[in-house]
Amino acid sequence: MKLWYVKPASDWLEALPIGNGRLGAMVHGGMERERLQINEETFWSGGPHDYRRPGASRYLRQVRELIFQDKVEEAQQLFDERMKGDPELLHAFLPCCDMMLHFPGHADGRDYYRELDLDRAVATTRYRVNGVTYTREVFCSYPDQAIIMRISSDCPGKIDMAGELAAANGEQRVRFAGDDTLVLTGQAGKREARPRRLNAGWDGPGVRFEARLRAFSEGGRVLRGEQALEVRGADAVTLIFSAATSFVNYRSIDGDPGAKAAGVIERLQGKTYGELLGRHLEDYTALYRRVELELGDGAGDGTPTDERVRMYAETEDPGLAALFYQYGRYLLIASSRPGGQPANLQGIWNDDPWPLWGSKWTTNINVQMNYWPAESGNLRECHLPLFDLIDDLRITGAETAETHYGCRGFVVHHNTDLWRAATPVDYDAAVWPMGGVWLVQHLWDHYEYCPDQAFLRNRVYPALREAALFVLDYLTEAPEGTRLAGKLVTNPSYSPENHYIDDKGRRRYLTCAATMDIQLIRDLFQRCMKAAEMLGVDEDFRGELEEAMARLPGMQIGKYDQLQEWAEDWDRPDDHNSHVSHLYGLYPGNQISVKDTPELAEAVGRSLELRGTHDFRAWPAAWRIALHAHLRNARMAHRRLVNLIALSANPNLLNEKPPLPMQIDGNFGGTAAIAEMLLQSRSRYDGTTAVYEIELLPALPAQWSRGRVKGLRARGGFELAFAWENGRLTEASLHALCGGICRIYYGDRSVQLETSKGDTIPIQF
Repeated sequence: MKLWYVKPASDWLEALPIGNGRLGAMVHGGMERERLQINEETFWSGGPHDYRRPGASRYLRQVRELIFQDKVEEAQQLFDERMKGDPELLHAFLPCCDMMLHFPGHADGRDYYRELDLDRAVATTRYRVNGVTYTREVFCSYPDQAIIMRISSDCPGKIDMAGELAAANGEQRVRFAGDDTLVLTGQAGKREARPRRLNAGWDGPGVRFEARLRAFSEGGRVLRGEQALEVRGADAVTLIFSAATSFVNYRSIDGDPGAKAAGVIERLQGKTYGELLGRHLEDYTALYRRVELELGDGAGDGTPTDERVRMYAETEDPGLAALFYQYGRYLLIASSRPGGQPANLQGIWNDDPWPLWGSKWTTNINVQMNYWPAESGNLRECHLPLFDLIDDLRITGAETAETHYGCRGFVVHHNTDLWRAATPVDYDAAVWPMGGVWLVQHLWDHYEYCPDQAFLRNRVYPALREAALFVLDYLTEAPEGTRLAGKLVTNPSYSPENHYIDDKGRRRYLTCAATMDIQLIRDLFQRCMKAAEMLGVDEDFRGELEEAMARLPGMQIGKYDQLQEWAEDWDRPDDHNSHVSHLYGLYPGNQISVKDTPELAEAVGRSLELRGTHDFRAWPAAWRIALHAHLRNARMAHRRLVNLIALSANPNLLNEKPPLPMQIDGNFGGTAAIAEMLLQSRSRYDGTTAVYEIELLPALPAQWSRGRVKGLRARGGFELAFAWENGRLTEASLHALCGGICRIYYGDRSVQLETSKGDTIPIQF
């Protein structure tokens, strides 16, 4: 479980990521010149801002009437002019600073090696110069909130170096705090207008930051250079880096970054490198080592990772799939820890002062995909930052629901940023008020993976209820003369991020009751009713939801035997859009299955065929892996996994390749999808009693003829361990973290188990 290379990184997409949820760094591994490109999770453009447009709700009725009257272009224009947020485009996650280390005379080092050890979350660089071996280890500590590097050599007194800090965005000032600490202060600059990427709406000062770098030498001396820390004649050097911003919350940037950054450094005064490393390992391994995965015989482990990626399409290398899986778990630990911001579009790693999509949170698939592996991958603590984001959006989203739609509850559209925008933003994709409806499903999933009544009562149900209140108010009855007359529909509606061509050949976005809307609403209403029933509350409200759900349109199969993306049969064979939003009901939703709804499942398969048999890249490939896995099509699931890695993975395994920017959802989506190939789970309820169904090896490809897994999670709070040879299950066991009833399936065999908390049970079919 290592990424390793025999040369330094030539660019950012060859560098190795480290992180602790708050700080992230890309380690390049240079010999004479080492660069750590550093991000801090709250260093964004802009500042606290209310994105709402007063009076927007006055135009909703007119927009709806225009759509019902088939005047979609007029409706789009009216919505864009009167109902979008102000400003229409959001702010961006920015690079914070660079740590530059200079090692004079090391340009011609030999026997070079660098690695990222996933088991320890430590990046190592090693090489020889004039017979001396130099080693650098670096990690990002969550318990100590610092980036820590140790530089050593196998001969005493041989380390000479200089360390600098430079801001990556906005203004900067460098000073010293004593002879051993370099201090960098700065402030995010204003971003210039760019076509379709204007970030207006904030004229005040930007977020301030402070970074500190302290050097401790063993032997030798630490000196104050002109604008750098200098070390002369040391046996070893430990560097400690801390950084903080003035961000307090989405309504305040009045914090003291200097006190935060200095406090970290002072708390670590007197700690040895061994102590710091030990604290890091104790924290990190408690999460990472919960899951073990072996695929194949590990024959590819002796090949550098960049070569493995390059050869993956032509070479059987199951071990690379296992490495990719564990790398995804590593990245989630590194970019999403309790108390911090959730993983954004690039996790926590961005070197672009103008990232193409702002490196923010896109809520029509991308941020959700980031968290698909959290529960099945046994990293439920890493899910918590997303729930904190939802809590903030319940506040700004409630204000937006009232201002823009005159509705109760809360609404989120397709993007949000550090300032918790909930309004319709950006361009055609703006008109999609289902972001909150999708986000709250993650709270329900977290509950189902370890049923906890207190969490259900205090956190899940309030969010579900508020999202459902918005939907109840937003739904409108389709008028007489329309095909959906008498049905409750969403209007305006939009299928992310796709257009349709109507019967008159017009290219359009807005419609009524796009399939994904209705699927999301059904999941929301069913889960909200079930939660209320289990808690014994809101009987009248449950009745409202049940009545409304009975009036929703159903899913439909169209003229190509496909699952329709829209209420009208507008799907077309030449549509190869990356989004497959209407297939949410199969995965990650729970409304379509091969077993319970075979006709709909077959229609999903047909939709995937129509959407394209060509090779997909990045997150679209990742979603398709999981969809094929739920259709029990192991061959196609594996093919899309090959697409994902061979076409999208850079030498450091991050997705995506230039000219598109790195986008981490492909890594997280691929990690979740690999788990879905090996294990799937769902719940069935008899009143308030749940029976959890768990299926082993539902989509095992021929290429993974042997393997072993330990620690994957299933709904109900069950951990599974199992192994297989020649494609057949050889052993399996279950550990019950919560206790309850589960039914285990393997092929056409099944066994039902009634467990108590703490039970570990061998599974015998």
